[in-house]
Amino acid sequence: MSQDQSTLVSADNEIEQLPFKKIIQITTKGIKIRIWRSLIVVSGIILAIAFLSYILCSDAFLQNAAEHGSKDLLKVLSKQGIEFHDMENQRVQTYWMVGLALLISFVGIVNSMLMSVTERFREIGTMKCLGALDSFVMKMFLIESVIEGTIGAFIGVVIGMSLAYLEGYFVGGGELCSLLPFDWFIMVAGGSLIGGVIITVLGAVYPAWEAARMLPVVALRAEL
Repeated sequence: MSQDQSTLVSADNEIEQLPFKKIIQITTKGIKIRIWRSLIVVSGIILAIAFLSYILCSDAFLQNAAEHGSKDLLKVLSKQGIEFHDMENQRVQTYWMVGLALLISFVGIVNSMLMSVTERFREIGTMKCLGALDSFVMKMFLIESVIEGTIGAFIGVVIGMSLAYLEGYFVGGGELCSLLPFDWFIMVAGGSLIGGVIITVLGAVYPAWEAARMLPVVALRAEL
């Protein structure tokens, strides 16, 4: 084996064995550099997850009120226009709205990540010329999506559940808020948080794959 071939093999092994911590550092630095693009992705996640957690929390309030609420509480809620006899149909319509909101958020994430790939053609080409493997580029974009998804989903859960609790307090008072068990709270918050991260990662898979399979020559000669 020639000296040049040995150097290439050594470089490939070094990139392949790049510590996961180092990949995260490179990814977070990239997020800081493209902070406005990242904020667009995060804001879309925040809106979708805030809506999701708000709907789930409000539905949990009404469900527990119907099962365990006092007659006075049910009268107060009925005066607010809440019909407990038609809750199943209302829940189905609500979940359709949530599904549509998540779909719109998913499409927005895919579009934002594709734009991010387009803006980074030269950066990706340079990394590949220096020996970066397809797996490295793929990991970089997926880790970026996990970071953005976690931040956006966490903020969305806080906003959505806070709005649901405030609405519940002003509509039904402290009794309505006390009807939501702690395990329900954990389930709604955890489910919304995990759901936000999942849709963000799924939305980033195709753009990450496109970036990973890009030829260095094509990326470097791209004119933006």
